Amino acid sequence: MSKMKFGLNTSMKKTKPPTIKPKAFGQNDDDEDDKLVGKETKDSHKARINKQLAGYSSASTKKIEEEHKKALEEDPNIFDYDAVYDNLKTAEKMQQDKMKSKENKKARYVEGLIEMAELRKRDRLRADEKKVEREREEEGDLYGDKEAFVTSSYKEQKEELRRLEEEEKKKEAQEAKKKTFNGFYRQLLDEKEAVHAAIVEASIKGVTAQPEPSVGEGEDEEDTELAQQALQEGKDVMLNDDNIIVDKRQLLGAGLNVAKKPKFGTFMSLSDSDPRVQQRQQEYEDYKRKKLAESAAKRSGRGSEPERERMSREVERQMLERKQQEEEEEKKKEEEFKQKLQKRTSEDTVMSAKERYLARKKQKAGQS
Repeated sequence: MSKMKFGLNTSMKKTKPPTIKPKAFGQNDDDEDDKLVGKETKDSHKARINKQLAGYSSASTKKIEEEHKKALEEDPNIFDYDAVYDNLKTAEKMQQDKMKSKENKKARYVEGLIEMAELRKRDRLRADEKKVEREREEEGDLYGDKEAFVTSSYKEQKEELRRLEEEEKKKEAQEAKKKTFNGFYRQLLDEKEAVHAAIVEASIKGVTAQPEPSVGEGEDEEDTELAQQALQEGKDVMLNDDNIIVDKRQLLGAGLNVAKKPKFGTFMSLSDSDPRVQQRQQEYEDYKRKKLAESAAKRSGRGSEPERERMSREVERQMLERKQQEEEEEKKKEEEFKQKLQKRTSEDTVMSAKERYLARKKQKAGQS
């Protein structure tokens, strides 16, 4: 009897494939022939399939070539992959530059926020210091006999605030002065250029179109009379060397021919706000009036040397009188301002003394 084994460690014996015994009398030749025939049929089948695949591939390559030609006709750069890649990289670089610029703007914005925060902090400290000073003034002599302690950090803080305040005042004064002078000189140059262009244009017209002697003398006399009349009425009229009015619109009166009001930024608007501009404008107007009077006196036959001196002295006297009036007005304004300031100071002093008196009275009442 064979022994039976149990467990997982038991190994099964390998079974051998059955051996085919050779047939007698060479009967195995038929099988070899069958194998050869099957091999030939497989080769022919593979060849046929390869031919079919080759036909399909040739047809597909022709079709691909035709489509390739059509695409090139429509767009010659359709297969230029390097250029497309470069364009993509360029666009990507531009996008990165935009992002960097945005980051820089953000950084500048943050710096502006920090500066504004520091400015607000200084303003708050300044306001607290003013508040403390007012409280001490209201207390008066209530704590006069007490000792006062001031730390070094507080002193440094006060010095820093004072220094920053002075710098801000200087900066504001420089900016205001710069704006005022830039606008003034620009407008002054514009006015002078306009007057010069008008005089040149009028002189060219006078040279090109010369009237007859009799008619010209009559027109000169008429223009001179009109200029004198306008001068008496307070108008400003300019005459050229030929005794012809440069711009006859200056003779027009009120009505539809009134000149437009000066806009903001013009010479007239600056003269209303700055006394220095008013002074320069008045000097310019006096100079024009002087030249007009000399020209009128010369053309009317009264252009002798004593007459010109008299006219010049008269104009100088008027200029001095106007300057004295302006100085008197400025002095008057300064005195009024000082009086108002003294009155305000006296009122504040009286109020503070009254408050101190009431505080002492209240303190005495509380002690009693």
